[in-house]
Amino acid sequence: MHHSIKHCIGKRCIGAAVLGIVTGCALLAADASAGLRAFQEGDYKTALREFKAGADTGQTDAEYNLAVLYLKGLGVAENLDEAFRLFRMAADQGHAQAEFRVGEMREKGWGAPPNYAEAQRWYQKAADGGDAEAAESLAELLEEGYGQDPDLKRAAERYRQAADKGLREAQYRLGLLTEQGRGVAHDDAAAMKLYTAAANQGYADAEEHLGLLYLHGKGAPQDNKQAYFWFTLATKQGLKSAEHKRAEVIKKLTPEDVVQLETTAWKWRPKLEAQRNPAIIQ
Repeated sequence: MHHSIKHCIGKRCIGAAVLGIVTGCALLAADASAGLRAFQEGDYKTALREFKAGADTGQTDAEYNLAVLYLKGLGVAENLDEAFRLFRMAADQGHAQAEFRVGEMREKGWGAPPNYAEAQRWYQKAADGGDAEAAESLAELLEEGYGQDPDLKRAAERYRQAADKGLREAQYRLGLLTEQGRGVAHDDAAAMKLYTAAANQGYADAEEHLGLLYLHGKGAPQDNKQAYFWFTLATKQGLKSAEHKRAEVIKKLTPEDVVQLETTAWKWRPKLEAQRNPAIIQ
């Protein structure tokens, strides 16, 4: 039985956002194809027809987009084998995002048992081609040692590649390695910078860790107000551990401070950094 791609698998939830399908956002470039326009409008049957036409002429972006429809069962019955075939077709022509998806399907065991060596090989190809998501996924395999011994130095290098392109989880994970001195030199100030980048994009774990650094004066002067602010943002996202820490810090603040910080926190909105390829489904 196939695993549902709508479920959380392991530590990462591979759902619509990770697959790059965000139907409510303005994702289309000025010269977007008819298939992308139809997808944006929720007309998956038309999108399917247009992507098939492009794929039949060897357009790699069309092959990729058509694969996503089969992967998610949009406009057509879910078919992981067909999705993999199409991703592989585009990947064999050097399409970096398709190389990443081939690796992802091999890692997650979608359509076949998990194969971490194959996943790593495809992630490596895609990351070497500049795909940030592949660099992040490769780093996670290297850090956690699936099918091999962990390689924290290489993991940190790949997290850096993805972090520099704005991927918030990579920023957070590289921050952890930097704070802990694993794979890279220990540097609280550098860890704080990485946590801040991820926290500014609304990554809850990074918000909590940033609050901890401020609370303990690591990487910056001790600051209970900043700690409370970031714990509050993480708490808003349901992070119970941050909620407990926030309850402790509030004892060190004046009522006026709390009102001001709460108001600021509830008005705060994340600013996403990562840029996507406008020619494929995002």
